[in-house]
Amino acid sequence: MNKDKFLKTALIIAIILLMILVYLSFIDKTRATKNPYYAVYLKTGDMYFGKLSRFPKLNLSDIWFLQASMEEQGGFNLKRYDDAVFGPKDKIEINKDNIVWISKLRDDSQVVNYIQGNVQQTLPENLPELEMEGIEEEN
Repeated sequence: MNKDKFLKTALIIAIILLMILVYLSFIDKTRATKNPYYAVYLKTGDMYFGKLSRFPKLNLSDIWFLQASMEEQGGFNLKRYDDAVFGPKDKIEINKDNIVWISKLRDDSQVVNYIQGNVQQTLPENLPELEMEGIEEEN
């Protein structure tokens, strides 16, 4: 009887550990980091910045996008997605087939600094440099 009780206890502990491992593998790990922001570039040419979640579907929250500046020629502004005219919620699901690339933004990225309120509202005119600065390939 002792052997049977030991096997049942071991099985219950193994199941609990397995459930914990599965749960930990699906947690959005970006919440624990200093900078949870990603850049997502779509086939349409649109670029979004936000907090990426991959489960249960690929989606962004706390979303920002680039908009041409009316005041400065060649300048761009970052705008909150939920401030758009059509009144969207601050979360979008992204079709994986439309993604060109996804990249984690560095902590010292100009985009991250802007989102966190540390820089001026209008971004510099050299947008191609901005796109590459602060962005590193995701593996």
